[in-house]
Amino acid sequence: MSDASQRLIFENADVRGEIVQLDQVLAAICEHHAYPPAVARLLGEAAAAAALMCATIRSDGVLSLQVEGGEEAAVSMLLVQIDAADGTLRGTARYRGEPGRGGLAELCAGGRLAITIEPEEGQRYQGVVGLDEGGLAATLEGYFRDSEQLPTRLHLACDGRRAGGLLLQRLPASGGTRPTEDDPDAWDRIGYLAETLTDRELLERPAHEVLHRLFHQETVRVFEPRTLAFQCRCSAGRIASILRGLGREEVEQVLAEEGVVEVRCQFCGATYRYDRVDVAQVLSDSSAAPGSDRYH
Repeated sequence: MSDASQRLIFENADVRGEIVQLDQVLAAICEHHAYPPAVARLLGEAAAAAALMCATIRSDGVLSLQVEGGEEAAVSMLLVQIDAADGTLRGTARYRGEPGRGGLAELCAGGRLAITIEPEEGQRYQGVVGLDEGGLAATLEGYFRDSEQLPTRLHLACDGRRAGGLLLQRLPASGGTRPTEDDPDAWDRIGYLAETLTDRELLERPAHEVLHRLFHQETVRVFEPRTLAFQCRCSAGRIASILRGLGREEVEQVLAEEGVVEVRCQFCGATYRYDRVDVAQVLSDSSAAPGSDRYH
């Protein structure tokens, strides 16, 4: 199972889980960027985390994980988005200089993490938490504990080429708020088993082998894998709307200085070029965007 997520439920234990592995998705996210290894690893962990969290929301929409680093942080911004409807991801990062080794809290020093859910219908939700010294997994465990009141265990791994994650959550018991009385030690036992998982196993072994190695003594129901893919949502229409939002004066100033307005998508690397005729069309027609091939 590559570039997929898979749901699992522990029967009679009020525990659910999700495992995700990313290969080509991470390659596509990094394809147009020469990210230093430390940044690529952070981005991969964030992509795996977004896919895991997406499985916990109950509606279609877009889930975003965004880290904003402090003023002196080596990584000033990290953003991953996943569309819950079709399982497509995209991500990007901004950094200063050549970030060396370090985890989330070190590379994004003084920063915070925002989790945003934008459903197709209903109200937008956002939660903001500080960064845990233990990394992104520990930060998200704290978010689930404090904001969602769901005890959660997360294991995230990335070697710059592949990324993976395992999420376990203890749910309210079907008859109350305590763990199932028939197996009160289930949550702790399952957690101890999960702690034996290594990064190398998660990244290199197929998901079914990982789950069997960890939980073969438990009664686990495993669902069909869900395919994940990279896809950017940029388009000529979206870029044209951005230019109109900037205003005529600013766009025409860039045109006068550069002879062309060029916009590059941070996610997929696509370049959109607008000459004087194109700019005039965009600014005069708010209902249509230029459609020639050079915009793609």
